[in-house]
Amino acid sequence: MKPLFIGGSKPLEAEDMLGLFRVNFSRPGSNRRRVENQTIMFWRDWLIEVGEGTRPVNLGQILIFTSGADKIPPLGFGHKPTIQFLHPEDHGNRIFPEANTCDVTLRLPLHGTYLQFRERMESGILQSPTFGFA
Repeated sequence: MKPLFIGGSKPLEAEDMLGLFRVNFSRPGSNRRRVENQTIMFWRDWLIEVGEGTRPVNLGQILIFTSGADKIPPLGFGHKPTIQFLHPEDHGNRIFPEANTCDVTLRLPLHGTYLQFRERMESGILQSPTFGFA
């Protein structure tokens, strides 16, 4: 209990972010699932790059964008944060990430290449308003 009440929080790492979310996948074997699998691979690769400090965003900014919190709470979130996908047939041609901070849901855009995914994720997060900063 000591770390919970008086210990400092450890720095956010890519592994923390990778294990944080439950992914809402489509039916296995479907075309939607194939695109979702590719997008999750882009997401994982990008988080690793961000965690290494080689990108213009940091893991804290991603967490703020997704949840409104700058750290993972010591007891976790009220429910498991989720990842959903912005399929064009459901949501139109949305190219930037979206988030619902109330239920901690991150909606990932679908792009054909990793470079497009990375650019749009970073642009969307950097251009979004943040919580708790003046």
